[in-house]
Amino acid sequence: MARSRQQSDRAGSPRRLRRLGPNTPATPALAAALGGVVFVLLRLVVVAKGDASRFVMAGRDFVVPSRAPRGLHVFAGTGYDGQFYYRLALDPADLSKTAFGITLDAGFRIQRIGLSVLSWLASAGQHQLVPDAEIAVNLAALVVLAWLGGVIAKDAGRHALWGLLVAGFWGFLFSIGRDLPEVVASCFLVGGLLALRRDRPLVAGALFACAVLTLETTLDVVIAVALVSLFQIARHKRRPGPRDAAWVVPGLAFVGWQLVGWLATGTLPMRADTGDNIAAPLVNPIGAFVYYLTHPFSASSLVWLGQFFVLAVVTLLAGWALRRSRVPSWEKLAWGIALLVALSLAHGVWYGKANFRGFEDLYVLSSIVLLGSRHRLWLPAALVGVAWAVTFAHYVVSL
Repeated sequence: MARSRQQSDRAGSPRRLRRLGPNTPATPALAAALGGVVFVLLRLVVVAKGDASRFVMAGRDFVVPSRAPRGLHVFAGTGYDGQFYYRLALDPADLSKTAFGITLDAGFRIQRIGLSVLSWLASAGQHQLVPDAEIAVNLAALVVLAWLGGVIAKDAGRHALWGLLVAGFWGFLFSIGRDLPEVVASCFLVGGLLALRRDRPLVAGALFACAVLTLETTLDVVIAVALVSLFQIARHKRRPGPRDAAWVVPGLAFVGWQLVGWLATGTLPMRADTGDNIAAPLVNPIGAFVYYLTHPFSASSLVWLGQFFVLAVVTLLAGWALRRSRVPSWEKLAWGIALLVALSLAHGVWYGKANFRGFEDLYVLSSIVLLGSRHRLWLPAALVGVAWAVTFAHYVVSL
């Protein structure tokens, strides 16, 4: 009995968590819904002045106000990436460089079509509803991601509330607040991993396909699944078969959409962005850390250093637990690939002030590895909670 109790505490202290809510995935989903809705409402009232189109962050450098859809708020300057997802959500089938008074800054934008398609469907093609639809889609994705995290936590023998760790990445608040695709991509990604765990490769393949068409960086998981599968086939541990749909389907979807983009623009979308996002490993993370460490007295430097510390702790703990974590081999390999990609991200990503947007794959996979381990999670959970609260507070007073 004593040993059982000790193992129970190591798995996440369910006796302490029991009083915080039922041990069901609906509990973290409800918590995520509450936090997400409160964040959106506060940001809508305090920052956006009741205008959901301000979340789009459309700028005059790329948007002609007189030609843009009626009701779209257009700021001075360049705006932010959300304006391009908004532009594609107005009509995902229109891949021309300029439409509806909005010009795409680069061809790679069209490869990230997932959020735009979902928002177009949610708005029923009504342009005036697209800003609201983008917010709603991101909120729904956050809730589903927390629910999926609850399922993963229960699979690991932990209380479902620990699933909030998967959905707790503070960068998701930045994405929701600016109509960006990271939450939706992560939702599809984790859904695909769960489907694969349950030996549903066709479902996994479809979800992975949606993930890579929402954000191409999620290919790290598809590549990991493909490598493990090919290794098993090469070692005669199994034959090629339906299970390979988990990586073949998203691979074909990605290549097919790249060809569509090439026909529409004359350039493969993925080639239009590689130089801006990928660099030599370690150069930029070390440089960014030194830069912010030598400028410690600004609020932005303190926030960056704090968030870097939390991400580093979560990643290092996951690396420490990786060998003994009970997650499938492809999830471990995907974590390694995601870490390599994160260490190779370019100057603009590492030095940027986007709350480590672009590191969501590494964070989500690290949280899944930790959930599958026997380590106590109070430290990473507390650190992530602080980072989430700071980001929450910041983005309800600032665009």
